[in-house]
Amino acid sequence: MRSFIALAVLAVTLAGCAAPAKAADEIVVGVSLELSGPTASIGTASRHALELKAKQLNASGVLGGRRLELVVKDNRTDNNTSVANINDLIKDDHADAIITGGCSQCTLAAVPAITDNRVPTVSLAAAGAVTSPVRDRRYIFKTTQTPGQDAQLITDELVRRGVTRVGVVAVSNVYGQEGRQEFTRRARAAGIDVAETEQFGQADADMTIQVSKIVAARPRAVVVWAVSPAAPIVVRELRAARYDGEIYLGAGAGPDVTAEGVHLAFPKSLAGADGAYSGFAAFAADALQLIAGAVVTTGGTDRERLRAAIENARLDGINGPLRFSAEDHSGLRSEALGILTFSHGRWVLTSP
Repeated sequence: MRSFIALAVLAVTLAGCAAPAKAADEIVVGVSLELSGPTASIGTASRHALELKAKQLNASGVLGGRRLELVVKDNRTDNNTSVANINDLIKDDHADAIITGGCSQCTLAAVPAITDNRVPTVSLAAAGAVTSPVRDRRYIFKTTQTPGQDAQLITDELVRRGVTRVGVVAVSNVYGQEGRQEFTRRARAAGIDVAETEQFGQADADMTIQVSKIVAARPRAVVVWAVSPAAPIVVRELRAARYDGEIYLGAGAGPDVTAEGVHLAFPKSLAGADGAYSGFAAFAADALQLIAGAVVTTGGTDRERLRAAIENARLDGINGPLRFSAEDHSGLRSEALGILTFSHGRWVLTSP
């Protein structure tokens, strides 16, 4: 009898520890962002954009009486924390879909968890490896441009300006290395001499040695593949070294690098914005709109049906047209992108 009572108490205790069931009218979107650490400003801007977009969607009635609920976690720009977040969002919070932040390696670390649990996921990360090859990223999509798109934009601009000698500075993570490789290949094919290439660690705060080597090579332009806060440091150190050539940034640097005359490959929607505007926020808003659209299209939250709906989605987003397919899970079209120059406190579209 005592054994029976003990088992009954244990069963009640375990039931009490189980995650609460999701309400029938809830659409739970799990979110793992960089809310602390070096890129916290980007993650915070993305969080605010998601909260505003969720409020707008819930008020619009477009979800047919259902409500979007965001469950937000801080990945600390750490791979292990990112994986733990994804597992918690799936198993404890019953997420119908997931949005991951701008940390490319964090999303890549979580690919097995996302794939094994078959949860449609939209990433805000830049690296093309986040969604490619598609056969291994069946459940992962992204609203941001790729380093390959940026590399082509910058190469075309250099050719247009008659620049034939460049230097490259890249962070030694998946985004920086992908950008370096994509640009170097395109530049050399276009007859541009990549005179010097320097790399630095993700946690480095002093790139004086790398910058001095770049300047010594006397390039007419320097292309930087880095994210904040490293990208602004590289630009400042180039200026401090009296480098007076052109500086081009991949989109990962973002519009936070507000040095006069610097060039940025980014969606044209940034044109006219001042230095206080976070262009990354729009990627987040588009990601949530994409998921909401899939819910409307399928009439529910079945994960497989949501995945299929996103894969066939056509959304005119804040940052431009998003067109997905079974062959391409990186939806932002190249026609949405351009080279913008920071001039007199604002971003100005200069090409194309």
